[in-house]
Amino acid sequence: MKTHENKTLLITDGNCEFCQLSADWLEQKFPGDWINLPSQKADLNELGLSESEVAKQVWYLIPVGNTWNKYGGAKAVFKLLLRQPKFFIKPLVLIFTLPGLNLVAQIAYIWVTRNRHRLMWLFKPSK
Repeated sequence: MKTHENKTLLITDGNCEFCQLSADWLEQKFPGDWINLPSQKADLNELGLSESEVAKQVWYLIPVGNTWNKYGGAKAVFKLLLRQPKFFIKPLVLIFTLPGLNLVAQIAYIWVTRNRHRLMWLFKPSK
């Protein structure tokens, strides 16, 4: 673990405007001990991720010794929110980590990834 040692990372698709705007929004609303690292700027081999894994979903990596605890998709977002200092969001996030609801959350995450080009209005003001 050379680059970004001891930093918790949110690995996003740097070619995806929706992904970057989402990461920026998370950084503004839920700051913490993590940084957004677009996959194109990351040494994926060092992080133990493949190109296909990072193209499929966002990843949240927590350094543990010389390796990483890795969470993908909805779990990545939930882990990020659970580890940040704002308390009010944690009970809501915990509900969605319960069996059954975590599956619903992952299905919703997959739907968003497939429709992100239609969801840009969330970040861009209407004219």
